[in-house]
Amino acid sequence: MDGAEFRLLGPVGIWSGGRSLGPSTAQQRSVLAMLLLHPGRTVPLDRLVEAVWDQEPPQSARNAIQGYVSRLRRVLAGIPGVELVTSSPGYRLDLDPLRVDLYLSRHLVERARAVGQDEAGPLLRRALELWSGPPLAGVAGEWLRETFGGPLEEERLAAVEERIAADLRLGLRREPLAELPVLIGEHPLRERLAYLMMAALHQDGRRAAALEVYRDARRRLVDGLGIEPGGELQELHQRVLREEPDAEPPAAPVSAGPPPAAVPAELPAAPASFTGRAEEVARVSAALAGDGPGAVRICQISGIGGVGKSSLAIHVAHALAGRYPDGQLYVDLHGASPQVAPVDPVEALGRFLRSLGVAGSAVPTDLEEAAGRFRSLTVGRRMLVILDNARDAAQVRPLLPGSPTCAVLVTSRRMLASFDGATQVSLDVLPDGDALALLGGIVGDGRIAAEPAAAAEVVRLCGGLPLALCLAAARLRARPSWQVSALAGRLASAHRRLDELRADDRGLRASFQAGYQELKSDPDGVAAARMFRLLGLLDGPDLGLPTAAALAGLPEEGAQRLLDLLVDARLVQERAPDRYDLHDLLRLFARERAVEEESEPARRLAVERALHHHLATARTAIEMLKPAYTWRNEVGPSSLTRPGLALETNEDLRAWVDAEEDNLLAAVGQTRGTPAAGLGVALAVTFAVPLYSTGRWRGLLALSEAALRAAEHTAEPFDEAVVLGDLGWAHVCVGNQIVGIAHMNRSLAIHRRLGNKRRAAALLDHLGIAYRGAGRFDEAADHHRQAIALMDDRYGQGAILTHLGLVYQRAGRFAEAVEAGVRSVAILEETGAALDAVTALANLAEAYRLAGDPARAVAHHREALARYRAAGHGGDYVEAESLWGLGHALSESGECEEARRLWRRAAAILHGLGLITAEERHSIENDDVPATPQVIQRML
Repeated sequence: MDGAEFRLLGPVGIWSGGRSLGPSTAQQRSVLAMLLLHPGRTVPLDRLVEAVWDQEPPQSARNAIQGYVSRLRRVLAGIPGVELVTSSPGYRLDLDPLRVDLYLSRHLVERARAVGQDEAGPLLRRALELWSGPPLAGVAGEWLRETFGGPLEEERLAAVEERIAADLRLGLRREPLAELPVLIGEHPLRERLAYLMMAALHQDGRRAAALEVYRDARRRLVDGLGIEPGGELQELHQRVLREEPDAEPPAAPVSAGPPPAAVPAELPAAPASFTGRAEEVARVSAALAGDGPGAVRICQISGIGGVGKSSLAIHVAHALAGRYPDGQLYVDLHGASPQVAPVDPVEALGRFLRSLGVAGSAVPTDLEEAAGRFRSLTVGRRMLVILDNARDAAQVRPLLPGSPTCAVLVTSRRMLASFDGATQVSLDVLPDGDALALLGGIVGDGRIAAEPAAAAEVVRLCGGLPLALCLAAARLRARPSWQVSALAGRLASAHRRLDELRADDRGLRASFQAGYQELKSDPDGVAAARMFRLLGLLDGPDLGLPTAAALAGLPEEGAQRLLDLLVDARLVQERAPDRYDLHDLLRLFARERAVEEESEPARRLAVERALHHHLATARTAIEMLKPAYTWRNEVGPSSLTRPGLALETNEDLRAWVDAEEDNLLAAVGQTRGTPAAGLGVALAVTFAVPLYSTGRWRGLLALSEAALRAAEHTAEPFDEAVVLGDLGWAHVCVGNQIVGIAHMNRSLAIHRRLGNKRRAAALLDHLGIAYRGAGRFDEAADHHRQAIALMDDRYGQGAILTHLGLVYQRAGRFAEAVEAGVRSVAILEETGAALDAVTALANLAEAYRLAGDPARAVAHHREALARYRAAGHGGDYVEAESLWGLGHALSESGECEEARRLWRRAAAILHGLGLITAEERHSIENDDVPATPQVIQRML
């Protein structure tokens, strides 16, 4: 079936040797048509669903599409060079476009335009012979024909007109004179047909008939559209009146529809301060300048309020204006303008029609009639339409021209995803370099260069948002005596920042308020607006769906629906599936609205629900990681109002810590001085365990410092003692032993005062580790022995023994180190502390190495690693330390290459955790026997 043909210009299907190969059903033909209209391009599954069922698909639509695709693949299986592939988020049909009648027809028309007049006619006839009926015949539903049928039919008429013009240029009048009256009857408002009819009659010497054609055409245009004929037709009319020589149709087609009295050039002034956006400019330009699949080219720019959508659109429109010689139309639809109602589509169409020459009295007041008139006036014209600040797709849809010669550029806070084939460009904030350039371009580079740190702080406080930066720059420009640092100081106050970001009648708060009020005007949006307000109450950089649901007191499904509305409104961004964040300035606005519209108890309870969710998850993490540390779960409330995440695997736990570390640090910090301070301490005390266990020691330090500030307001000595102990331990982990010892001694004193022997024993053990890190081995051993004497459970004694063994290692008492290690492993295995036994086993392995028994050291290290990985752990500090120790033992056993491989793997883990620098990693990877990293030395 090498000769198989794919048809869209008539009944849709696949033919070979005059025989139809299928598809057999209208639904399959709709799928095939969508794929053929976009050859070599992925067609999303949603678009295929729409093509088959319009706007009312059944629940089984996606499964049905998969079935149709499967059947199409069977039809295509025997056709070489054609492949229907799955390509997320839909399907792609790979084939030579010239095997499709539509693209072959276009190719022939383009060739006809490039060759001499003798050859043009036959090529155009071949192109038109490919048409076998109305385009897209036999497909399901109306959407495909309504979307693509009109533009395709326009292509056919344009080719017919070019073929007639080619005949007339060769003096062939008979056939045109026969078919033109029929065509004019079918398309009475196409000036091109009237022009060709007049030219044919004038060539034939029938001057009076040619003038009658003009009179009839003018009457139809005036009566039907309220406009006079276009310049080309009027010029031909004058030539006929003057009895000039026979009119020869120009090679380039006369406009198919009535031209405007004047070419509209309605673009606002290009933004003088436009900066950066090179990639986005290129994408928008390519979308508007390229050739689409027989449909109007549409590009939509979306993004949060103030991100520079309009500036980008107008900048690109000015750059491309020369490509659209028939005019540029512009309208601000006020979809998100402060204190201004959105423009009704029929009002916007009225403006466009008047710009295109329609008399005001002739402008239709009916939306469908006005939209149809607009499409008629733009047929065949190269026009650019800018629909700025659109509210939604319903406002935009009637304003779209139907001709593939036109292009439309839409800006909206919402992403309008329902326009088939539209290019979507989503704007983010400016990177720091471009943001500084924007600031300097307005206030002068000299002022920015004089205070680079202050300028960078202004950029940070404006969050890279172009509108905020422009307003800040306007403040500076209006006050030449101000230093940049003065403005930075004003913006530093979160309570004043939105007040400062205003100039004349423009303000950031007003921009945000417009989008917020639009959201509240929708019945479903009232609940979404409450969600938005509550999101502003949390300080973290982002939040997950479960946290948002807890904050709002909703089930996750209900919260997700509201968050989807906020994402659509561009008040919230979804950076990853079910992970949401607000721009810093939007967060300030949301918090303002919460203070204004939510009671203090409602705000307090919302934050508490989110903290309860985090605390429940942290308690689950402790139970997974360190069952012996579950005493920490007794800090804070005994019952929680919201459940935590169901952490089932170590991968789940690590993913949770990765996602929430910064959020939980912020949550603890914002409880300081509030009634939720006790919750903040409880959250810090529990989250400390997974942070330490995954080697995030600097995070543990920051968390403990925030917890100590919160504990000052709880009046709970036990809370303070636990936090002081964690803070001291964090300092020890990062190498600040002396500071850590001071904090832990304070903690020890409180525990002794409270009579908490077990906690006091744990502090003595940690103090022993700190003294060991400081090189004070006698004090270290003494503290460990005190801890063992005070500890009243076997597990605790086993854990302390391994630390005592490390002291002996550092002190050169290797036999005692081995003895302590053996006892520690035995006790921990006896008490079922599997992970602690792994650590003790690795420490014992190191003791054997130092004692001169590398073979036994290798065996113990390998066993420790095997046990740790079998438990589902890895990629953390514990594994890195074990790999390093095993490398040393192998090196001393003569297996140097394997040792270097393990050291490199350990270095990669430590660098990923931020525990060594890139330079340290490079040194390890390039030294034959690298020095042990300081972070490991401190812990051994």
